[in-house]
Amino acid sequence: MVGKAHKHPDFSALSQQIDPAWIAHALAVTGKASVRRRRLPAEQVVWLVIALAMYRHQPIPEVVAHLDLVLPDEVNPDIAKSALTQARQRLGEEPLAQLFGLSALAWDERHQQGRSWRGLARYAIDGSTLRTSDTPENRQHFGAQAYASGVAASYPQLRLLTLTSLATHLVREAVFGEYAKNEMRYARDLLQAIPDHSLTVFDKGFLSAELDRVHGSGVNAGRW
Repeated sequence: MVGKAHKHPDFSALSQQIDPAWIAHALAVTGKASVRRRRLPAEQVVWLVIALAMYRHQPIPEVVAHLDLVLPDEVNPDIAKSALTQARQRLGEEPLAQLFGLSALAWDERHQQGRSWRGLARYAIDGSTLRTSDTPENRQHFGAQAYASGVAASYPQLRLLTLTSLATHLVREAVFGEYAKNEMRYARDLLQAIPDHSLTVFDKGFLSAELDRVHGSGVNAGRW
């Protein structure tokens, strides 16, 4: 039986949507910019992490090859998988968090044009839960749902809240953390991300005196 031909992923859209200047800024403010020549400079490791997330079913060497990440090296043209892992560990999470903030803000403001309601941009804050990899570190950090029987869920879980545009469904800001933390506490962290000239919708479960502070805060900002 002849299998389906393997289709290589198309990475061209990455460079069209993500400004390299954002990556440079994210690395600079977090102190992760490469100061010496590496086979995988920090800028390229960022591209690699993004590509691996988008094309997670593709083998890592294939993603590297098609992104043309490996710098020329006549002595050793190949790069070990362990080197890729080490490069990702050196990068850490801070530059990616910075890049998310820059890109989410730019994309949201770009696509809000012409989509306002009575001059107000429209957003919603709501929460969800996600499963994580089942590792001791994740279980300790995020925790998991505990059933009435006393049995814990099969996978660690995290709690996630987003500030999402109602017009485009683009996420402007997100916060996440341990499962046991109440959604109200996460919601408070998102209040400062609500832009001026906007209307934010909350689910009725978020009604509380503390969240009422968002009403009238900022310029022409309100909640419903």
